[in-house]
Amino acid sequence: GTFACLWITGFFGDRVEAQLALTLIFSFGLLHGANDIQILRSMRPDTGRKNWNFRVVLSYILFVLGIGMLFVWLPGLALASFVMLSAYHFGEQHWVSRLSHSPMTLARIVFTVYGLGILCLLFSFHPDEVLRIVRDISGYSLPDLWFGTAALIFLATSLLGVIFLLPRSERYRHLPFEVFLLGVFAVVFSRASLLWSFAIYFVLWHAIPSLADQIRLLYGQVNRVNGLKYLKTSVLYWGASVGTLLVVLLLFREGEYGFLPVFFSFLAAITFPHVLTMSGFLKR
Repeated sequence: GTFACLWITGFFGDRVEAQLALTLIFSFGLLHGANDIQILRSMRPDTGRKNWNFRVVLSYILFVLGIGMLFVWLPGLALASFVMLSAYHFGEQHWVSRLSHSPMTLARIVFTVYGLGILCLLFSFHPDEVLRIVRDISGYSLPDLWFGTAALIFLATSLLGVIFLLPRSERYRHLPFEVFLLGVFAVVFSRASLLWSFAIYFVLWHAIPSLADQIRLLYGQVNRVNGLKYLKTSVLYWGASVGTLLVVLLLFREGEYGFLPVFFSFLAAITFPHVLTMSGFLKR
């Protein structure tokens, strides 16, 4: 799938890439976080509290709205928190099954550092656009940052952490392929636009594996029947997410910020509760 997306890059311009990216993000990207309510329900199956489902849904919505307000009142802090939390979430999804028996504190450090490396690798090929989005969201004009150097430091540190945490037999089985994957990501990020690069990694290397993990943990195994169960319990929340995003984009289409700052701010607002939900779910 990754190589197919990279092949598409050679035939279409940025506009088509953006349309394809949004299609992937609106479908699989948002869908992988649309089942949080069911996941929270599975974590408290024996609760006796009345109207617990309603309270969970209301709390979840208020949490999202609160994060949205944080982007209005303290955009710099909100953006920095979003980057750190996204980095942790990406790293957790990628490594949690292989580091599940490691000390949790050390594993979480590896998750975060690896995710920061992936994000800095992406940013290093699109620095001007990234800095413009940061300025539009937070109001801060950051100096030119050495994203490439930061990516090398973060990724090397995370791989050293993995070497320390994995048994020797596991190191030789996983690390060569992980280094190869980083080379693939670098090629994709260098050839595709910022939004298309983000969509390729976010959907193919995070959202779809996360969907598989959620189905496996909720229903036992990944198959057509369990996939339909997942869709049945998540389609309402997925539709609400897509509808809300479309409303937000319509409201701000004439604003001074542009599409990408509004889009990533919305993703940030729904990312915070999702990361907390999935982290607790995977820990259990």
